[in-house]
Amino acid sequence: MKKFNLILVSLFLVMIFSCKAQQILQPNLAVKILGTWISNDEPEYKIEFTNNGLQREYINNKLQQEVYSYKLISTCGNNTRNNNELFLKIFTNENDATCDLLNGIHTDSNGVKTLSITTERGKLYLFTKQ
Repeated sequence: MKKFNLILVSLFLVMIFSCKAQQILQPNLAVKILGTWISNDEPEYKIEFTNNGLQREYINNKLQQEVYSYKLISTCGNNTRNNNELFLKIFTNENDATCDLLNGIHTDSNGVKTLSITTERGKLYLFTKQ
């Protein structure tokens, strides 16, 4: 019986710490995404995420007319996240939004940061932090 209670307590603690880790993850990514990111496929294309929730696009270092709002969220429409992934919800106008999957931000051994986004249509985009 003691062994069973120990297992239950252990499972409970794992659940609590897992939830805490997920709560910490979202704000961490919200800070890490800030800044300018250069497309790995098209170096002339850049996106910038600001701390006031705006996404700006640049082509050949020229700001494009479209400035969007964005949010990092755990569910978007009928989509829910898996593991520690979040959705990058981009508001293209007041009534329209896209929900891309923010796969994560990874730092390699040289300190280079890569942002990985999968669009609603399944296309993978990689960006390097400027």
